[in-house]
Amino acid sequence: MFSGEDLKQILMVLLRNKLLILLVTAAGLFTGLLYSARQPAAEYGYEATVTLSVAYGQNLGQITGNTVISSYSEIVTGSMVCERAAELLAGEKVTGEQIRRMISVSAGNNSYVLKISARNESPRLAILAANAVADSFIAQVSVITGSNTIQVLDQARTAEAVSLGGNISFRLLAPVAAFIMICVLLIAGELITDRARSVKQCLIDEGELLTVIPKVKRRY
Repeated sequence: MFSGEDLKQILMVLLRNKLLILLVTAAGLFTGLLYSARQPAAEYGYEATVTLSVAYGQNLGQITGNTVISSYSEIVTGSMVCERAAELLAGEKVTGEQIRRMISVSAGNNSYVLKISARNESPRLAILAANAVADSFIAQVSVITGSNTIQVLDQARTAEAVSLGGNISFRLLAPVAAFIMICVLLIAGELITDRARSVKQCLIDEGELLTVIPKVKRRY
């Protein structure tokens, strides 16, 4: 636990090195901007969602949203489903791996509802990818189970604008990380040193102190 004297010394070392802290933080901001500028991904994109019924015409007993996710998310994002979806979108020149990175899976409020979403810079491609993956997923489950237990409740017809996040997050994170790093290094260097940082550290009883002779740099 830091004492009051330690906190005072920490504040002083940060104030003495404020220019260094400013320069390192600026370097972190520059690094974040440079990294973001070299990334091909857009900061904003579009998301389209297909809603599926996972218990159509069949009594599956007591299931929960978590059960739905664990049972089907690996199939939706699997290579077979995504590659088949890419074949359905042959004219769009997208690969199965690219489609896999677009897709996310979630359960609706109803345990029997599954939602497949696709995010992309192009609203058209987001809609096409979501519907293609849904069709491919239904076909794959039909092959596995031998029955048509999954049906589309609502196809993706529109795409909503969303933030893709990555570049903005890194631009904010880089200067903050640089600021924290330089402050921690300065504080650690101040606290770990063996030299006395104040007169009080040299005394057991303040009554023993007769005088303090300051060190003065003479100017000629």
